[in-house]
Amino acid sequence: MPFSPQQADIALNAYLSLLKNKGAATNVTNMRKHMLRHLISALEAQADRYLTDDDSGYRRAVDHVIKHFPDDQQVEIINVSREFYPFWIGDLRTIARLNAANALTLESLTVDVSGTLMDMFERLDRASWGKEPPACLADYLDSLVAQGADASVIDIRERLILLLLFIIRNAEPIPTAYRAGVDAMLTLFSKEDTRRIFIDVAREFFYFWNRFHSGDESDTARAA
Repeated sequence: MPFSPQQADIALNAYLSLLKNKGAATNVTNMRKHMLRHLISALEAQADRYLTDDDSGYRRAVDHVIKHFPDDQQVEIINVSREFYPFWIGDLRTIARLNAANALTLESLTVDVSGTLMDMFERLDRASWGKEPPACLADYLDSLVAQGADASVIDIRERLILLLLFIIRNAEPIPTAYRAGVDAMLTLFSKEDTRRIFIDVAREFFYFWNRFHSGDESDTARAA
């Protein structure tokens, strides 16, 4: 996949223009422009070796860029990079869906994550929040039991989802906030296979969470 500076600029301007048209503040568009300039530079630097027709090279570039930003901006970079991807590859159908569904995030989302994965689990255990599982989590766990899932599998998924819900507890319960929480969780995992397992769990649980909060399970609302 050859790198084209002209196409990169077109993609960046199209994304920023859509944000502006949707009402994003100037400081938001300026920050995202700054972040995406770094991403585009990373994509250009690895174009000869890693850019292919799938998204692996893009994800490699995102991982590279994240290391050069402070911890409190990493979730934002992941979210912005995901939103920018269909513009990068020229996926007009997905861009149209994002536009129609108002699915772009127009401001920084409220997520609470700091330190390591163990740090976050310790915070969760010390907090009074989550002593009783939310209804959406209870429904999800009941469905796992009904499917005959092993008790250890259920326990692990319960812990992961409780931490996800803890991270987004102060955010507005909308799909973009859920997605930001997933992004925040991903920064805590050091192994790619663990990240993939969590992504599968988050996608599975999203339908229970979304049904509880909005009743909307459409493709355009999918957050993970």
